[in-house]
Amino acid sequence: MMLDEPYRWADAVSNRREYIEDQLRGGSPVVGLGYKGGALLLTLGQAQQKIYEIYDRIGMASLGHPTDMEKLRQSAVDLASVVGFNYSDSDVTLQQIVHFGLGPAV
Repeated sequence: MMLDEPYRWADAVSNRREYIEDQLRGGSPVVGLGYKGGALLLTLGQAQQKIYEIYDRIGMASLGHPTDMEKLRQSAVDLASVVGFNYSDSDVTLQQIVHFGLGPAV
């Protein structure tokens, strides 16, 4: 039984890699443009879009399993809301959300 473990682990990693490659293959790029009136996020995909507004000036686009995406989105929204409430809207930054909100969740 102990001899099977490395092979099962290798199979699990391979299966996960193939799953991620399949998800990426079906994805489409997202382009973000800032302009005087706000921000515009564009994509070419015709499938269900996975573009979210995280906070006032911050958006997020993702692909993958819906549960994983929702977990990351909720972590980002929670952190942005707490920082915006405790300090000010201008204190909420993308770098802060990535380092303290999404980093630990990943």
